[in-house]
Amino acid sequence: MRAVPAPEPRPEGVRASSRPRYEWRLRELMAVRKNWYTTTKLTEALHEYGFDFDRSHIYRLVSGDKPPKMPVELLLALCKILGCRFEELVVEVASAESDVSALPEPAGPRPLLPESPMLDAGFFDAET
Repeated sequence: MRAVPAPEPRPEGVRASSRPRYEWRLRELMAVRKNWYTTTKLTEALHEYGFDFDRSHIYRLVSGDKPPKMPVELLLALCKILGCRFEELVVEVASAESDVSALPEPAGPRPLLPESPMLDAGFFDAET
């Protein structure tokens, strides 16, 4: 039996830069798709799918740039609740290898706006 040689170690910078970078858009989708600006309604909706999280876990899920590790069932439930695809919830960000100072550009689609108006016609009426 022959021993398999260990893989050659890569410099630390190579490993970190080759990881895919992504943008977590749960908060944005909640606002655009459901007009939710707090986590209360999301907590109730997740409870209907069998996920019972405390307020701090939901807050970390919504407000974090990188969400905590989560099961695929939770991702599917979020997509069903918000009426979106996975590609809208997690968007890969293109890395700028040549220019380090440039901000990364999102590679994926932005969330679609709802067809119905988000504000009713009398919202800006000063006399109501």
